[in-house]
Order: sequence, then C-alpha cells, then structure tokens
Amino acid sequence: FPECFVCGPARSPGDGMRLFPGRVGDGRTACLWTVTPDVAGSAEFVWAALDCPGGWSAPIEGRPMVLGRITALIAGVPTPDDSCLVMGSFVGTEGRKTWTDSTVYGADGRVLGRARSTWIAIT
Repeated sequence: FPECFVCGPARSPGDGMRLFPGRVGDGRTACLWTVTPDVAGSAEFVWAALDCPGGWSAPIEGRPMVLGRITALIAGVPTPDDSCLVMGSFVGTEGRKTWTDSTVYGADGRVLGRARSTWIAIT
C-alpha cells in the first residue's frame, strides 16, 4: 500500500509519517520516528505509529495483509523533534489471521504506547 499514511513510500516528506521499519531478527522490526512539531503531543499519532511496524514484523512478503483490529494503551506523547524508537514483534499466524505486538519508546526510553494487532491476509 504505497500511499499508507504511516509507512507509504510513495508519500512525499512532510506528507504522512513515513515510518519504514526494517527487520532486526527474531521476528522483530524497528524504525525511528522523528516527531514533527505539528503532531507532537497528539495521542492519535502514537496510535498510528503502533500500526505498520507491527505488521511488517509478520511474514508479509507475497501475502498482503490489512489491519483487522488494534488494541493499544497510550501512556504518553512525544514532544517536538523527539526521536522515538518504534518496534514491532511477530506473535503468530493461524489461517488468514496474524497477530503482532508493537511498542513506541520516547527519546528518554519510556514507553509511550503498546499495542496488539490482528492482521487479515487478503485472498
């Protein structure tokens, strides 16, 4: 989904979040999120950051998926120009469903949010 608000590579800088998680081993992904002043302090952007990095931790190659459900706990929000670490973790797959976890860490290392997501493979 090249136009995805969170991870879409077709979006121009300044349009969308442009989070590009990479695999770090053991079914995990990671990426940095540099928080712009216009989204700092907004819990909804922490929610958004929890989305795709989890999905990319799943074996998605050749099996596109869409988010079915995300359950999150937001514990804090970033400040302008913070460099947050966003990590995803593959939990498991059964049939067309895949489960992942994700976490956003603030620049000071505190957890800003955690989520468990259910992804549905497109047939």
